[in-house]
Amino acid sequence: MIGVVVWASEIREKAIIWCEDQATLAYLQGRENLSSAEASWPRPGDLVELETETLGSLRHARGVTLISEQCCPDLPRLLADAKPTAAAEPTHLRVVSSTDIRPAPAADEAACAFPRIGAAG
Repeated sequence: MIGVVVWASEIREKAIIWCEDQATLAYLQGRENLSSAEASWPRPGDLVELETETLGSLRHARGVTLISEQCCPDLPRLLADAKPTAAAEPTHLRVVSSTDIRPAPAADEAACAFPRIGAAG
């Protein structure tokens, strides 16, 4: 799979990678998860190839290989500056109670208030 590094810390040996499948971000931790021990630690904006493994709720990056160094060096700034776009139409929500707050109708009121579908009439 192909991914782009969106955050990295060489000192901590950690990185976060956005993957082409647009699923959960992948978490890279430790040089043992790089394809080569001699490889430099990936930096934000680097294009990488990787395998993923999900353990619990965390998606781990494995066998990470650098494809293109700094293919998008402005990515961290672009993400930080990004603002959510407003929806084309505002969403109208209303709170609905899960309990009935009206008293139940009397038995004869309930029978004639709403005709049953398919009832002979």
